[in-house]
Amino acid sequence: MGSKIYILIEKKKRILFQLTLSLILLFALMSPAIADKDPEETAGPQNPVQVVGPVSDYGLDLDGDELYDYLVVKFNAQSDAPSTYFFTGDLNVDLGYHESKGSTVHEFRAINLAKNSTYLDGNTSKVLLNFEGGRIRENELNGPYQVEISLSNGSWEFGRGLKYTTEAYEFVKFEQPELLLSGPVRSKTQALELARQSAAEAGLNPGELKDIEISFKRNEDIWIFDFEQNGTHECFAIEGNTVGDVRHWTLNETATKKTSAIHFLPVSFTVTLLAVACLFSRRFSAKTTGQKASAPDKKLRSEK
Repeated sequence: MGSKIYILIEKKKRILFQLTLSLILLFALMSPAIADKDPEETAGPQNPVQVVGPVSDYGLDLDGDELYDYLVVKFNAQSDAPSTYFFTGDLNVDLGYHESKGSTVHEFRAINLAKNSTYLDGNTSKVLLNFEGGRIRENELNGPYQVEISLSNGSWEFGRGLKYTTEAYEFVKFEQPELLLSGPVRSKTQALELARQSAAEAGLNPGELKDIEISFKRNEDIWIFDFEQNGTHECFAIEGNTVGDVRHWTLNETATKKTSAIHFLPVSFTVTLLAVACLFSRRFSAKTTGQKASAPDKKLRSEK
């Protein structure tokens, strides 16, 4: 009777262990699949947007100083599935082929992003992607530039639907604009004053102005000011024309390191679970073997 109960308990333990290990392995297999999931590989409808006619580009000088504030890529598009479509353009430079670690690689340098949202239907509509000139000048690379445009409609990602090569440009012909193309606060001077005013109201001494960037939110340009003092960066994003529209955040080296570690948490967590499972497996096997080995001894003693 005792032997049957022992066998039943061992079976229950074995089933519980196998179930736990199966769940851990399933989590381990699913975790990288979710993290590495490529929108281009996701099953979904085909790209519903058609580009009509040729794609073109030109330099836009807003203040008449003979330097381009933006590199504009222009094309016409339409869609049989009416919706608001979101275009994201990547501006790259082809650096050509070179030898690296015994193999030949084709290298590209990413320069800038530009975003646009446009409602498309059966009629032809114009789409503009405006690449900010300051980024082009900072990279000190001449054109022609490679443009790859990704497309989505808020429900589906359609991948990179358009590739285009611009005309040849010299990077010294570009500059960071003093005026944005859109938005309530177009002037750099006005936006900087709003950032300093916001810092003063928060009781902050932001320090020295280190960098100015222009970001994009669909069709709106956004000023981003980076102040630095004693290793701490105070950043301000200007999207509106009042102090209430100024967004602020603080960055430092410690926060950056902590943030970067978050991405690897699922992988390390999975490895830890597997290690615990393996350790439990070894102890469980050793315990079971020992118990099975002791059982015949008890039987022999009883026979004696």
